Amino acid sequence: MLLQLIRQAIPSSTYGMILFDTTAPDVTGSNAWRKTCIWLSLANPAEPALYVYKTSSPGWVNINDIISPNSITTAMIQNNAVTLAKLSVAGGTANQLIRVNAGATAFEFVSLASLVTTGSIPVGSLITTGIPGGQFRLAGTYGPGVANWYTAENVIDNIPDGYISTDLLAPAPGATTRSKFLTTRTPDTFGTWRFFEPNTDILDNTTSGAKLQNGSVDPVKIVSSGIPDGYLLSKVGGVPDWVAPTSVAGIVASKQVVQITPLPASNTPINVITYAATGGRADIYQFYLVCLAADHNHQPGDELPLVSVGNDDASNEAGPLIIFDASASTVVHRGPANYQIQDATSATIQSITTAPERARWALKCVAIRFA
Repeated sequence: MLLQLIRQAIPSSTYGMILFDTTAPDVTGSNAWRKTCIWLSLANPAEPALYVYKTSSPGWVNINDIISPNSITTAMIQNNAVTLAKLSVAGGTANQLIRVNAGATAFEFVSLASLVTTGSIPVGSLITTGIPGGQFRLAGTYGPGVANWYTAENVIDNIPDGYISTDLLAPAPGATTRSKFLTTRTPDTFGTWRFFEPNTDILDNTTSGAKLQNGSVDPVKIVSSGIPDGYLLSKVGGVPDWVAPTSVAGIVASKQVVQITPLPASNTPINVITYAATGGRADIYQFYLVCLAADHNHQPGDELPLVSVGNDDASNEAGPLIIFDASASTVVHRGPANYQIQDATSATIQSITTAPERARWALKCVAIRFA
């Protein structure tokens, strides 16, 4: 009777029972009360499933499916309770990121390459850790390696030879009509613009005569410092050299100079030059008045060729100033006692008359003989 009571008991609307069966319990007709019961399905005894009855379709429903799709609110989820493993990767690809879409209505997957575009990373966001203070660095890549900071020297070392064209070089500072060249010298630490300086930039004994234009070297350009006047340029021992006139092949020259002090008086023969081997004769004779003491506008050392000096008797010219007897090598002042110095217009600018005046001057005789 107790077993019958249990089996035939029908719960009221606020009570229910647990039904054990391998198939879904019948809820039709007089079994409608089973709708308030919980059914424990034993179809798979190792993993029993628990069902409740929904008055609307589909009837018996697994409690794992009792929560409707999209029905769990944010408030129902505990903070920090959702792990990455719970997130679905459906719709995404490898290495994509999750972001809020442009309409701020949902999340979406996006590739990093689409986020980092040209000009999208501010310069201030670059990492400069490891760069010493006060030093210049450039960001770049070398070979297959990752991006890194490189010095300006690293960049210059990798510029191919001949890559920089001349039109990219700035003109020399302070440029003039003269050419400047980019050079370095000891102890320069960097290149600088300089004018070409032959004394510095051309090595000694390296310039060929073929580089010079014919007829372009003036005699004054030939070095003659320390060479006596009258020396000639000759070839000695296969090289050019300065030689005395007496050493020139085929020519033997000699010069004798006699200076008579004071100026000779009138009609006083004076022996001036003697060439004993040739009877006292030379080939060229030259005569000068040499100033010994300041006189009028002349200073000591001034020499006046006799073409500037005439013979005067105070009223008119009276013949040659000097008569030279080459056979006897004597010179005689003929005529009156006055010496007359004239300018280029023959105007008299000075007369030498008295003995004190003649003492301020000397007569220089030069004789040159060629063998």
